[in-house]
Amino acid sequence: MKTKKINGANYKILFSEEMIAEKIKELAAMIKGDYATAEKSPILLIVLTGGMVFGVDLIKELDRIGLVHHVDTVGLKRYGKDEHGGAVKILSEPHADLTGRDVIVVEDVIDHGITMNFLDDYLKNSNPPASITYCALGLKRNHAPLQFEVKYLGFNDLSPAWIVGYGLDSEQAFRGLQDIWVKIDP
Repeated sequence: MKTKKINGANYKILFSEEMIAEKIKELAAMIKGDYATAEKSPILLIVLTGGMVFGVDLIKELDRIGLVHHVDTVGLKRYGKDEHGGAVKILSEPHADLTGRDVIVVEDVIDHGITMNFLDDYLKNSNPPASITYCALGLKRNHAPLQFEVKYLGFNDLSPAWIVGYGLDSEQAFRGLQDIWVKIDP
């Protein structure tokens, strides 16, 4: 088992770069199947900062398979220097007018669900889109009740252990790791 020290803790590979790439292809094919004949192209709303790597690879795959789409971002923050989240803060709002549009929210991993429930309320109460669909690379098993369905899901039932790499961070570092690593220290 290959391990790595990250901020003083031991981690092992949870998902390899190849496994992630395969999931992205599957998710993109599902999205294309649902939106290929839509009147308007969907807007992929990438949740920053964690969702940026996944979001970029997903939009590149959607381009490769020929689905026209638009891209925007929303900046949210719940975690600080530790692994215990606080109140959700909006760091940057979407630039596009989402009113009446089909929006696909692109998130890295839904941990507790608090941030995504907050975003769901925010989107429904600001400029309400015609539809809001959720796409996540991963969903942890101990999340709070979600007020939405994750229609496009890569990896389900992840352990609650801290994970890093592929956009996920430890104190704003290690986002560039190609694989996703899981903390194995208690």
